[in-house]
Amino acid sequence: MSSTNSNPQVPGVAPGSGSTGGNGDDDKKIRKYETIIILLASFVAGIVAGGLRLKMEHVSYYEAGTTIVLVTGGLAGFIILIVRFIRNQS
Repeated sequence: MSSTNSNPQVPGVAPGSGSTGGNGDDDKKIRKYETIIILLASFVAGIVAGGLRLKMEHVSYYEAGTTIVLVTGGLAGFIILIVRFIRNQS
């Protein structure tokens, strides 16, 4: 029996690389849907923070909008930083 009959190869997948067929860096990248979820969650947290500041501290709408932008950007960046750190540990 030849080796091709006892050990069939899947076209496009390198031997020993598993089912990914890549070099392993794809697992460490942040995917599109993860980025969208992170941005949406951060935006919701920003809206809540801006609304609370507007109601509790009686600031102007401009200051509440600034709070929304800062909280959204900061929280999204922090979450992405943590996700990348955790993925690079493995």
